[in-house]
Amino acid sequence: MKKRFIIISILILLAITVTGGRQLFAAGDNFQDRFNKAGQLYEEAKYTEALAAYQDIERSVSHWKLFYNMGNCYFKMNNFVKAKIYYLKAERLNPFEASIQKNIDIVDKQFSDKIEEERPDFLTRLALRIESVISLNVLSVILLIVVVILNAFIFLLIKKGKSRFRLYGVSFSLVIVLVIGGYHIYRTGKQELRNTAVIVKADSELRSGPGESNTILFKVNPGLKVKIIEKSRSWVQVSASAQVAGWVEEDRLERI
Repeated sequence: MKKRFIIISILILLAITVTGGRQLFAAGDNFQDRFNKAGQLYEEAKYTEALAAYQDIERSVSHWKLFYNMGNCYFKMNNFVKAKIYYLKAERLNPFEASIQKNIDIVDKQFSDKIEEERPDFLTRLALRIESVISLNVLSVILLIVVVILNAFIFLLIKKGKSRFRLYGVSFSLVIVLVIGGYHIYRTGKQELRNTAVIVKADSELRSGPGESNTILFKVNPGLKVKIIEKSRSWVQVSASAQVAGWVEEDRLERI
């Protein structure tokens, strides 16, 4: 009975892995077809229709090329704030794509606030490089495969008894599952954090504290990229640089 249960469990995990892979490929094919149709509308200078097509794709797919092209649509429609928001969304998913940074530099020329951003350190750049190469979907499939391998070693251990190879296989695959699982949790949490934003309303005031009774420190303009530090009721503490920081009403910015 125990052996049958183990075999069934392994087969279920294998089925999940295979099904997940097929869904990813199917989603990729479907995404590419719809993406190409939206791109055709863009090439025909039908920017409003192209944007609507991209927005429809956005409901089910998150991809840097999608956000990049949506930014291009907004730029052609002279909505520069929205263009920057979507370029930054694309940059978040693929921070080392040169074309994204080039377009961010171009759209930044439309804004009055010019603030030099700090360069990330080596470890931060390394983490960003890994994230740009291995997507969260791919990481999920890798985790499922390693879980199946772990179950296979456990099955062999129970069925054929202890041996150095099988004990090593269980130990090693368990460690890999824990490492990849922990990294998967970290990546998922980071994706949901969204601590970067863009000011979207004119005459936005950065104050010394959360509330209109606090002193006005700066006035900032739409298009300014800020980092969210803390939230208090309907106010958020933001920082654009070491010199420009304060509290602003949350509805005056849009999170990336």
